[in-house]
Amino acid sequence: MRYTYLLCTFLIGLCGFANGQAQDSIMIDSMYKEVERAYHKFDQFDYGEAIKISDKVIEYATKTNNDHLKAKAYNVIGNSYYNTGNITLCLDYLSKSRDYFLKSDDIGNVIKTISDIGVTYRELDSIAKSNTYFKEAIALGRTSQNKDEIIYPLYNYARYLSNVEKAYDSALTYYTEAYELSKESTLVKGRSIIGYLYMRLSDVYYEKGDINNYNFYFDESITYAKEYNFYGILATLYRTQSKRHYENNDYKDAFLALREYTQVADTIYTFRELEVAKEVETKFRNKENEEKLSIVNQEKEEQAIAFKKTRVSNIIFIIVSIILLLSVYGIFKKNKQLKIAKEEAEYLSNVKSKFYSEISHELRTPLYAVIELSRLLLKENVNSSHKEYLESLNFSGNHLLSLINNVLQLNKVESGKMNVEFLEFKPKVLILDIVESLEYAIRDSNNKVQLAYDPTIPEVLIGDSLKLSQILINLVSNSIKFTSNGTIMIRVKLLEEIGEEVTVYFAIEDNGIGISKEGQIKIFEEFYQERSKTEKSFKGTGLGLSIVKRTLLAMDSDIHIDSVEGEGATFSFELTFSKSTKAIIKDEDLKYLTKDLQHKKVLVVDDNKINLLVTRKILDQYNITSQVVDSGENAIALIKEMKFDCILMDIHMPELDGYETTKIIRENGDNTPIIALTATSTEEIEGKINKELMDGYILKPFVTADFIEKIYKAIVKKERVS
Repeated sequence: MRYTYLLCTFLIGLCGFANGQAQDSIMIDSMYKEVERAYHKFDQFDYGEAIKISDKVIEYATKTNNDHLKAKAYNVIGNSYYNTGNITLCLDYLSKSRDYFLKSDDIGNVIKTISDIGVTYRELDSIAKSNTYFKEAIALGRTSQNKDEIIYPLYNYARYLSNVEKAYDSALTYYTEAYELSKESTLVKGRSIIGYLYMRLSDVYYEKGDINNYNFYFDESITYAKEYNFYGILATLYRTQSKRHYENNDYKDAFLALREYTQVADTIYTFRELEVAKEVETKFRNKENEEKLSIVNQEKEEQAIAFKKTRVSNIIFIIVSIILLLSVYGIFKKNKQLKIAKEEAEYLSNVKSKFYSEISHELRTPLYAVIELSRLLLKENVNSSHKEYLESLNFSGNHLLSLINNVLQLNKVESGKMNVEFLEFKPKVLILDIVESLEYAIRDSNNKVQLAYDPTIPEVLIGDSLKLSQILINLVSNSIKFTSNGTIMIRVKLLEEIGEEVTVYFAIEDNGIGISKEGQIKIFEEFYQERSKTEKSFKGTGLGLSIVKRTLLAMDSDIHIDSVEGEGATFSFELTFSKSTKAIIKDEDLKYLTKDLQHKKVLVVDDNKINLLVTRKILDQYNITSQVVDSGENAIALIKEMKFDCILMDIHMPELDGYETTKIIRENGDNTPIIALTATSTEEIEGKINKELMDGYILKPFVTADFIEKIYKAIVKKERVS
């Protein structure tokens, strides 16, 4: 009997739970319909009713922890307070709405809410801040799948361009984009934004003198506003029309439009009077409901005491226990799913990182051969036609290396792994090397490059020279691409010197085709390419300037542009470096340095025969004795027979890679300096060389002076220790 009773109790509880879930679903649907009703009341100027409905929705959403419902209700309240003049409360509620939409992953409504915040700051005359929010919303919309909500920021930013800047052509571009999106959208159908969009399009065409389009969009706006009872739009349209007729001395039509405006204005006034009355009523009702709620709570407490004395309390206890058990199970299951998803995401991230590391090595390895062999051949006696071919080959290799670096840098940005490094370098030499590497492209476009370099800048600085090099290559290449028969000026100036730090100003100026105002907004977006007025398309990946901006942001700086279309462009930025007290070997002293290396023996380990040929050729050039092997096993065997002063070790080799080979050499008691000579990414190699007991690394392709210097320092350091 006892077990039968428990079983019945369990079934009753289970049925009650299922029925409760169905009722919850119905209630949630009802609340979403209430929010839509609140939006509709807002569009009809009935702000009191809109706030009243939204308050009820928030009360329910808070009890059920429904963040998405909260976000929608806060949005209605925030916009209602905007239209009743309470800007402080408006910003407070809109910020809450944005945050809850973000928690709910509703990017579409995040876009719209950011746009609403921008409108609010415009009301406070914070135009720059307002436009920042509009641009943020537009950028977010263009990179997401939520194309409907981008209509709002497009409209708001276009309104600024037409009303403040009087840039009607630019405004028309944004209005037209919003108009085309509205045709496909079901989300904004019946909303006031469409009526306002038609109205603003008619205004722009009127200012441009296009009367046909003005009349078309004016009539569309009137029809739409009447269909959905948007009295505010109607009032603005009639008032504007009356003013324009009056300015054109068409007094009869001006009077008729003014009469229409007066009738609509009276209707709006009635609505606002009702709104104020309903606000007062809402406050009274809230107070009355609080008193009723207090009485109800007291009665519930008395009933709870009575329930404890009956068998009903046992049923309630069992039901609550079952619900709790099911909830715990649901949470456990959800956590398990989240854990699996997290592990899968981490696995995919690791796979992606390994792929980029591998592709970095695979791409840079053949480039090492192309760049270094062409450079070595250029130093030999070749005829003029062959020299031109070799210069073209060397430039193409350097250009391809720059493109590869851009793609790999983009991956670092997306994965959040872009780290700033601190290396000693000579800024003037770095810039001259960049100009030299681009010499072929400069001649091909018939341009001249001039360098205005401040001699007060310290000769040696400490900073991320690799990223600085990539920034300058992209900017100079960009100027070469958009300039023909012109001059490209590189300006480098010392701005400030405080203690051990210096701030340096860099500017790349050209007198090419320039960049339009619209292009200046878009030019730092990924894959964007500027076109000339003749619709000539300039080749490229569209990544260079995007990488420049993101890299500078990672270095606590930013890129600035100053351009007039048809007259040229100037890109500028500032970076802070540390001064170096450590002397770097000068190029002119390289021959003295290599003199000490002439009797040294270097072992080169690389599975790529072309790379072995290139490296050996460079060492031979400086009379350094070298021997090569094509595997880790052969290197270990040879080291047992011969002594070397330095070992240049490739990392990626089959069977036994560079790390494993180094480990075995060290375990055999050999302390010969080992330098990693690799095309692997900096992040990977830096994390492992110390762990694997290596003495440094050289990235391929390299600057020959740096290559020789690294070998020299490794050997000298080992000799001093010995």
